[in-house]
Amino acid sequence: MKSNITPIVIAVLIAAAGLYWYFSSGTGNQAPITSSGSENQAQTQFQTLVGELTPISFDTSIFSDPKFNALVDLTTPVSPEPSGRLDPFAVITGVNGN
Repeated sequence: MKSNITPIVIAVLIAAAGLYWYFSSGTGNQAPITSSGSENQAQTQFQTLVGELTPISFDTSIFSDPKFNALVDLTTPVSPEPSGRLDPFAVITGVNGN
């Protein structure tokens, strides 16, 4: 029984040491990144390029095409079905002498 506990204890100690190293290394305590001139220039260039894009247009002539208007709706109505038992795992009484 003790041979099973030893690897578990070692694994817990290694995990605890890893967590301690991760949180004490200062990775979460860094100052936020500030924007520099090159980032503002890149943002300005991006906004300029977006402004030059032409608006998206869709060809809606398909809706007036006779082939499209000849399409027929083939939906089948769904009739309501009775619901099942409230508890499907409950014991069924009255069957086979129960």
